Amino acid sequence: MKLRVALVGAGNVTRAFLSYWSERNFGIELRIVSVLRQRGIWHGDEPVSIDLDRLPYSSKTDPFHDAQLVIEALPSVYPRGEPATALLKSALASKIDVLTVDKGPLVAAYRQLADAAALSGARLKFCVGGALPAIDVALRDLRGATIQKIRAILNGTTNFILTEMHSSGCSMDDALQTAIDRGIAEPDPSQDLDGIDTAAKMVILVNASMGTDIRLGEVTIRGIRNVNLQDATASNAVWRLVGTFEHNEIHVQPELIPLTDLFARIDGTDKVAEFDTLEMGKLMVIGGASGRMQMGATMTKEILNLYM
Repeated sequence: MKLRVALVGAGNVTRAFLSYWSERNFGIELRIVSVLRQRGIWHGDEPVSIDLDRLPYSSKTDPFHDAQLVIEALPSVYPRGEPATALLKSALASKIDVLTVDKGPLVAAYRQLADAAALSGARLKFCVGGALPAIDVALRDLRGATIQKIRAILNGTTNFILTEMHSSGCSMDDALQTAIDRGIAEPDPSQDLDGIDTAAKMVILVNASMGTDIRLGEVTIRGIRNVNLQDATASNAVWRLVGTFEHNEIHVQPELIPLTDLFARIDGTDKVAEFDTLEMGKLMVIGGASGRMQMGATMTKEILNLYM
């Protein structure tokens, strides 16, 4: 089958996905019919091997060009998620399926986007937390169960930094530099260190799983900048940046995790989400590697689930 795709954003994530898809045969031929980026809009009909930098962009106003699927990968902007939020609302209202890897519009307006999809019959899919399928587990495997609490480690950068500090006894600055050198941390890691990225992911996970409409400004957030290794040693514990949902509230903060707790064994860039349910007890999903190839694979999974 052929699938007409509009790309919103032409950065590293988009390119990683196109590269991943072009190297494999999934039984779906993606045809790129529109590309929207800062320099303008392009319309045409090209395979996924398209060279995004050689296209003749112009001041066209239609960002979708009769696409069946919009793939949106703009940088996340908080708290309003614009311009992505308005673009995704428009696509869904036009009965175009949406796949986004951008946390901004999901944090700003998940409930509105989900309602727009339900009204038009379009489908809204999203990839957050790398390859960790936490939302899949909540919506599929825990369907009908009463989720009482969600506890999660969702930021690979801070988890790597804390792991490195504990394993080598180094300072946070040294651990951060190692993360930057290995391509794990961005040159400006403030959203990771200050807990903003974890809070955004928790808002999306909770709102999608629980049917709530919690806003980022309602989350209690404390980052990892002031953790002290001596406190962990004295407590026979390790530091982890943990997001918790309970009693209709989300808290993000560094916690001293006892070595007997499974969360203490989530090392490096790994992630974890634990769902505590009334009927099924606790269920935990662990792993979810981060990186461009992993994001390409995660986006591919969502497309295959939509159309195969």
